[in-house]
Amino acid sequence: MVLGIVISVGILSTALNLFEGYEHGLKSVLLDSFAHIRIEHINGKLLPDTLISSTLQELNSRPEIDSATPLLTTNLMASNGTKARGTIFNAYDVNIGSKVNYAKYVKEGTAQLDKGNIIVGTYLAKELGLSLGDTLKVFYPRLDKITPLGMYPVETPLIITGIYHSGFYEYDRTLIIGTLEDARILSGAKDGFSCLEIRLKNNYADDINLYAEEYDKIIDSNLVALPTTNTTLLRLVKMQKWLIFIVFFFLVIIAGINIISGISTQIYDKKNEIAVLKALGAPKSTIRHILGYQVTLLCLISIILGLILGFIASWLIVHQNIYQLKGEVYFIDKLALYIAPLNQILIFILAFILVFLCVQIPLRKIDKMQVIDLLRNP
Repeated sequence: MVLGIVISVGILSTALNLFEGYEHGLKSVLLDSFAHIRIEHINGKLLPDTLISSTLQELNSRPEIDSATPLLTTNLMASNGTKARGTIFNAYDVNIGSKVNYAKYVKEGTAQLDKGNIIVGTYLAKELGLSLGDTLKVFYPRLDKITPLGMYPVETPLIITGIYHSGFYEYDRTLIIGTLEDARILSGAKDGFSCLEIRLKNNYADDINLYAEEYDKIIDSNLVALPTTNTTLLRLVKMQKWLIFIVFFFLVIIAGINIISGISTQIYDKKNEIAVLKALGAPKSTIRHILGYQVTLLCLISIILGLILGFIASWLIVHQNIYQLKGEVYFIDKLALYIAPLNQILIFILAFILVFLCVQIPLRKIDKMQVIDLLRNP
């Protein structure tokens, strides 16, 4: 009985700790690695510097904005020998806008960029067999360089000076960050930007869609504000977390059924003692309390041990090196542990209520037990 409670509560606590860690890890990556809102031209054109400046002036007074930076982004083909894959080349202009956030995710090399240098995602580097100091060739088909033999791609060798790792698989697999000068050479865009990236402060990040709608009303009519963070995914993950909680709570219910059978057996084994107490005039409530308090205290200790077991099991799973999350399936590639006090309190309260009810059910049999029957059938 005790072992069943400890194991069931431990499994429930472990599942919730790991899923809470997954939710926080995914939320951190989505809200920290990406811009929350992008302001683009409604027709997909590049935004001229004058329009960027006027838009920044309109938004600078907004207290919820942490940073707003012009971005020139280009889809490229990157190759190393016979290996090639499609990538996204991002170039920021911090002279016009404000800070960028990618520097904190540069795990190898430097985040400082000069002409001819780039930062690449960690999985992109692995797939192409590259490391710091290697040269990556990028190709861009220029529409302004069409020959009788077809479109002429611009080929530029760039040196890898930094490795980017945010933990978000798709981003780490496709991202190249370079200088604005290199981006303009590759794309042929002499001026202008693809969009204006806006990041909100952390305490405003849950209302991205609302702020995007507000910005739509105050910016130029040729521009549109689009939320880029997938808040729907975060809501889905939260719903899945509580579904997992409900499913694993059935283990605690099964442990509660074992409590009923265990106490019923204990009552049968101690029917002689119960008969003596009844014959001496002990109230039924007193007899119930004698048995109930002992079992309830034991179950309470079992629940606490189960929570401790859940923490230990979660810690071991997070720090083991046998299995890691597959980024292409789970979006992030790292297990995380997060102990939410509210979750632990919720597990404790619900498990205790269930245990208390399961203890009371068999104790009601004592009220129906007659002294003469107990003494007749020892």
